[in-house]
Amino acid sequence: MRVKLHRSLSKYNEDSYAHFVTTRTYQSRPYFGNGGYCRLLVEQLEFYSERYGFALVGYVIMPDHFHLIVWWDVEDKPGLSISRVMNSIKTMTAKRIKRYLSYDGGLAYTSRVTDVGHPTPSPFRLWQRGFYDFNIYGEDKLLEKLNYVHNNPVKVGLVALPEEYEWSSWKCYCSEKMQRQ
Repeated sequence: MRVKLHRSLSKYNEDSYAHFVTTRTYQSRPYFGNGGYCRLLVEQLEFYSERYGFALVGYVIMPDHFHLIVWWDVEDKPGLSISRVMNSIKTMTAKRIKRYLSYDGGLAYTSRVTDVGHPTPSPFRLWQRGFYDFNIYGEDKLLEKLNYVHNNPVKVGLVALPEEYEWSSWKCYCSEKMQRQ
């Protein structure tokens, strides 16, 4: 799967800056330890990048959260907000994974106990509410956050090197650099 990434963000001002975003799964459940769910999330990132016209600068999908760096020029997209972007991605990813789970027979999970001590199924929730958004105003901070994103799987011990992790934008940067040499 090839993700279109935008590496040159020439315009930083009060209205146009990159967003570093983090969001977690509900109760930090490791749903994205499943490669199929990671693939669905990448598809949603690509779809909404095209639909809304934002630049997908970088991402990493961890088992219980993901980091995303996006940018758009608000003069070109005055009605676009990070809340709209994240709401769309999270809503559609949850719907698609819920649909996948219902076909698989694993839609409900037990997390509540009735007064007689028997577990009862509760509705599926993929995401915690909200997200963390950090505005990036300069190239140095952008590179710092991009390095953080790509090294996150190494930091938590999922892989030894960033290039070993399948669910990040690292390989897109690496392949472009290799093509230029």
